[in-house]
Amino acid sequence: MNITCNFVTDFVELYYENLVSPETALAIRSHLKTCTHCRNYYHDYQTIKNKKSSPAVNISDLEEDMTGTEERLCANLSKRLRRRRFWGLVGTSAVIGAGSVMLTIGLFLTYKRSNSA
Repeated sequence: MNITCNFVTDFVELYYENLVSPETALAIRSHLKTCTHCRNYYHDYQTIKNKKSSPAVNISDLEEDMTGTEERLCANLSKRLRRRRFWGLVGTSAVIGAGSVMLTIGLFLTYKRSNSA
């Protein structure tokens, strides 16, 4: 099973909680071995989850330690959302442009047929 980075980042929480099928877990593990970006993302996720579940951690220390990790995760999410928004606009523009071209051709052919008759 060949998976993408988007798949891994979307399923990182389920993988961490061991709530994916054995085949999916194997595919994610294989991807994490080869992809530095996803491995870092998963490590950051583990860090956040481990620090939030540890009752002995002082809240102020936790906030200081997690600031960089949370900023990286937020920046990553923001980047992904901007990219999705951009490609959504590109796709919408392409559909509108193709529709306009088809309408123009249809009108031109109709006009040409009515003038030649």
